[in-house]
Amino acid sequence: MGLWSKEQLRAFIKENKLVTAQDAQNALKDLFVETIQEMLEAELDTHLGYEKHDVRNTT
Repeated sequence: MGLWSKEQLRAFIKENKLVTAQDAQNALKDLFVETIQEMLEAELDTHLGYEKHDVRNTT
């Protein structure tokens, strides 16, 4: 069983006017890019021990 039902997938395809596989790939990329960016930034913050733009703890 997938994360989305067939009806949800059909609605997503229709809503985003997806015709080709490339259209689908681009739509999914747009959908997840912000989430992946946040995850990478959080991982970097954890690795470095301080958050981005935190000038007090960068020395």
